[in-house]
Amino acid sequence: MEQKNKYRKKQLKWILCLVLSSVFFLLSSAPAEAQQVNLSLDPPIVQAKIKPGKSIIIGYTIENLGDPTNLQFLIRPFIPQGQQGSLTVNPLLEGPVQFNLENADLVLEKPFFFPSKEKRQAVVRVYIPPGIPDGDYYYLVMGETVPAFSVAGQSTGIASASIGSPLLISITDSGVTEVKATIAEFSYKPDYVFTVGNNTVRIVDNAKELPVVLSVRNMGKNLIQPQGTIIDYAGNSKNSYSIIPQNVLSNSQRIVKVSSEEDKGSADSSLILSHLSIGNHKITAEVIFGENGLKESKSFEFTALPIRLMIIALVVLMVVGIFFLIRLRKYKE
Repeated sequence: MEQKNKYRKKQLKWILCLVLSSVFFLLSSAPAEAQQVNLSLDPPIVQAKIKPGKSIIIGYTIENLGDPTNLQFLIRPFIPQGQQGSLTVNPLLEGPVQFNLENADLVLEKPFFFPSKEKRQAVVRVYIPPGIPDGDYYYLVMGETVPAFSVAGQSTGIASASIGSPLLISITDSGVTEVKATIAEFSYKPDYVFTVGNNTVRIVDNAKELPVVLSVRNMGKNLIQPQGTIIDYAGNSKNSYSIIPQNVLSNSQRIVKVSSEEDKGSADSSLILSHLSIGNHKITAEVIFGENGLKESKSFEFTALPIRLMIIALVVLMVVGIFFLIRLRKYKE
């Protein structure tokens, strides 16, 4: 009996030690809090046309809408990527364009403390040395947080974020920029395609949404902002959709968008046509590439039919026909 009591006392001691250790650990460990990072940068984009040997000054205002943090200003070159307006940023500041902050208390790539709900302005001087070849040079002016492990002895979550404003610089000694572009793609996907003699017939289900892709390729040295319309001709009626002016950077290709209240939009299409009228449609894209009047147009045609209703009607006719044949066979018997 005494041995059992000793064993129970030993167990209670171990349990008590375990509980006390757990309580001590919980009391001594401060909870980790994730840092809230929320920045805004204005202006969101800057386009500048500069002659070699000249400079301009641009003011960027950044606001801290999150927790206090350390921040630094960076400038990085970038190149366009894909057809969606994406970009790839170079991790190093390269290129012939020279940058400097005019602020007395700010230096590029040197962190400073940025309290909550405060604004700071970075005054950026952009200098174009003489002799630089004409063409476009693209940069991203960025505000980037610098993570800290602890503040006043309290452990904090490590958070790092950045916000950037594209700076699109067109260097031209004459003041004239190059416009050299074309319609790279104007397409859609029909539901059915078949050939009748020498003619190809393309059928679209009028109950479905029809994505239309209009992609512009810029082969010139300077960015362009294509304008124009996509027009749907159907019988005696037509619907026009204006192209939204968007930057197509030099040596890149981009899917342009249209402005339409009915258009639901899509990442990989310019326009989504819906509620198509039954009959023949001719879709035409008319694109103007620049102030010099360079323009191009492309078209395609298809026939919109109520395919689903036609299939349902065909099935009903087949069922009625089978039923009629069965009844006719029974009548003959």
